[in-house]
Amino acid sequence: MDGTPTRHNTLPKAIAEELRRRIREGELRPGDRLPGHRELAAGFSVSLGSVREAISMLVSAGLIETRAARGTYVAGTEMPHGKPSERTEIHELLKARELVESQIAAMAAERARPDDIERLRASVERLRRSAENYQAYRDADREFHAAVAEAAGNRFLVAWQADVRTMLQRDLELAAEAAVRRFGSLAFTVESHSELVDAIEAGRPAEARSIALDSMSRTHEFVLGLYALAPPK
Repeated sequence: MDGTPTRHNTLPKAIAEELRRRIREGELRPGDRLPGHRELAAGFSVSLGSVREAISMLVSAGLIETRAARGTYVAGTEMPHGKPSERTEIHELLKARELVESQIAAMAAERARPDDIERLRASVERLRRSAENYQAYRDADREFHAAVAEAAGNRFLVAWQADVRTMLQRDLELAAEAAVRRFGSLAFTVESHSELVDAIEAGRPAEARSIALDSMSRTHEFVLGLYALAPPK
């Protein structure tokens, strides 16, 4: 570990920031056990007191938890606290996603073929099986939205959807994780996906657009909640 500060009063904060970074970037995952205090102190070339103070900061922030006689563990993924400009950009990107993907759903209702419907049904079942595991659900949800875009029959929309999904990936993952922590699973979202497939199969574009928009709006509320940002009126 390098970059150790020299001023004593900055040491705990610097250690805490480094551990935050590792949690934020996935080097330390929820449930991972942190090295012992002595090991951390040796790694950072600091005193045990500095390590204890840094750990106390992270416990207070809810990022890690201590378990009696077992050690210190990562409690969860740090939530984003971006600059105002970043928050505004996220909001704009989410609104663009709602507008375009709801139209993609409407186009899918007009153009979907039987094999598209079959793929969408299979994606819904995968979502249902993955409802309690946000990481597995994330992959199933990506597959579902890709299938809707392909059913719309426009390759440029398929590419656009994939690009936006990539830009929002971290935020969508955090929102899914927050929903699992709050509700225990993501089962409440599966039915809206199933209803969307019903509307697409029945050839009802207006209904498909409305269902897709409602479903994404709920997801986006979680994302914006992580940024402590309410949508502008």
